[in-house]
Amino acid sequence: MKPVSILLFLFLFMMQSFLAVAQTLVPTFEETRSVTATQNDIISIAEARQLPLGTVVTVAGWITVTDEFRGPVYFQDETAGIAWFNGPLMREGEFDLDIAHGDSLVITGTLGEFGNTPGSSGDGLRQIVGNDVVFEIFPEGNREIEPQQITLTQLNTGNWEAQLITVSDLVIDHTGSLQGNTTYNMIDNTGDGLLRIDLRTDISGAPVPEPPATISGVAGIFRGDAQLLPRSRADLDADGAPGDDIPQDQTFDVVTWNIEWFGSTENGPSNNQLQFENVITVIETIDADIYTFQEIADIGTWNQLINALEDYSGIIAGYSQTQQTAFLYRNSTITPRGHGLISTGMNSFDWAGRLPLWFHFDVTINGVTKEVHAYGIHAKAFGDPQSYQRRVNASNQMKNYLDTFRSGDNIIFFGDFNDQLISSTWNNAVSPYANFVEDPNYFPVTLSLEEQGATSFRSSSMIDHIVIAGELIDDHIDGAQRVENTNAYIPNYLNTTSDHYPVWTRFELRPSTSAGDNPGSELPTATGLDQNYPNPFNPITNIQFSLTEAQNVTLTVYDVMGRRVATLLDNQAHNTGTHTVSFDGSTLSSGIYLYRLQLPNGESFTNKMMLVK
Repeated sequence: MKPVSILLFLFLFMMQSFLAVAQTLVPTFEETRSVTATQNDIISIAEARQLPLGTVVTVAGWITVTDEFRGPVYFQDETAGIAWFNGPLMREGEFDLDIAHGDSLVITGTLGEFGNTPGSSGDGLRQIVGNDVVFEIFPEGNREIEPQQITLTQLNTGNWEAQLITVSDLVIDHTGSLQGNTTYNMIDNTGDGLLRIDLRTDISGAPVPEPPATISGVAGIFRGDAQLLPRSRADLDADGAPGDDIPQDQTFDVVTWNIEWFGSTENGPSNNQLQFENVITVIETIDADIYTFQEIADIGTWNQLINALEDYSGIIAGYSQTQQTAFLYRNSTITPRGHGLISTGMNSFDWAGRLPLWFHFDVTINGVTKEVHAYGIHAKAFGDPQSYQRRVNASNQMKNYLDTFRSGDNIIFFGDFNDQLISSTWNNAVSPYANFVEDPNYFPVTLSLEEQGATSFRSSSMIDHIVIAGELIDDHIDGAQRVENTNAYIPNYLNTTSDHYPVWTRFELRPSTSAGDNPGSELPTATGLDQNYPNPFNPITNIQFSLTEAQNVTLTVYDVMGRRVATLLDNQAHNTGTHTVSFDGSTLSSGIYLYRLQLPNGESFTNKMMLVK
């Protein structure tokens, strides 16, 4: 609903009265719904913020957040900022507001809040609420809003709530990539604060900014805690995930995805046609070479999917269960050699009747061809001791099979593991897949995602995994693994599409190494400092560095305040080659530390590591 009949009057009135210092063409309008006056004139946002919740107000300002969060919209005037949330316009289906950053907004509505402590009020995000608001957008009044430079101590006062801000000299207490629906600790030289990554932005999967970082966004608040909410990767000045600069036609991309009861009319999402359309959108957005799926519940719908994707072909398990596993593969890059179910050494009961589906193929990327054995699984579910033991048994059967029949081959073992890699979802027991994690012949690609706190099953746990072996370990693009942020482009994803998010990674195929080659014997071609391993660590980690010539080196460890906490090497002589030094952090507190390699010529190299106790 928008004011129309008095628009000309509003425009002329606004030119005279609305924030004259802005000198923009922002109209106003009359309302008679105010609880304090017969004519509800525009008041400043700062004044509106002082009024009791439930008060009807008319405010105006310039928009700083549009659809990045799919609601709320944030806007501010010369005095303060506030949010506006309307479910039907912003969250139900598409985002139905044609607005841009800097557009002028005039709105009448009721003061409310979001994220307040249950049972109390006043410590949540102040916003305009209700479905009966009256508003008008004026693009002609567009104004570029520059973020205000503040510190974390200032952010924590709450005085900048809902305003566009920038904070500099930040250290984020996290390594790897950022994930949606997650809050991170950060510090600057004034104190600490909270960084909140909204689930609906494009930030999920972006690397953590290197310190000292500068991050922009809007100042939010949740249950009394101030938060910095970046709107997009641009606010982080962040590049994409490792490998994103490589065109996808030059990489081998691999996905596992449990599509909740795909095609079922009785289970899973209620709108089967919408689920089908969303699945196509996700597949085309990721644009991978091979997908393994779980919970294909209707063969007819599966065949429709294959027909709708002209560049792909499919393989489905065909066992007696309703929920099938399947492979989808790109015809132009993958040449099938064979497929089927593994029964050798397998106990169908331990696999809940879903024996592993194997797919033997050649993949050709950028002129390089490799032979690959892929194994898609859907392990036994549920968090009880009996189900846990069945997963343990199935994992042992799978590893025995691979060790016996596929030793040295290129292997992708992926799917819905229905358990974690660090520890089990049942009683924090040893992971059923510890046998793979602890064997250096296998690389659990998604272990680092779990270590970073990522989740693939709703926001509950990381249970969808990818494990590789053979030359694929060297071909893998380190850091390319991610949980796909489908919320950025599929509205209401968890209710319309699946309760699992796709998990995927990328490979840059290299020509196979001949048996006579020994890359480990080569001398380093550059002096440098490698990432410590393991990382995060507790309490011991290894630091590796390379020298192209013999020289004295100093290796020191600092906390984020720049205080030296350890000297590992003090001007000690080292020959040309790669060297490893062990560091014991048992006497230190959990947190981020910096380690620095210094050379006699003044050159230095610095990396960061995280101690987690």
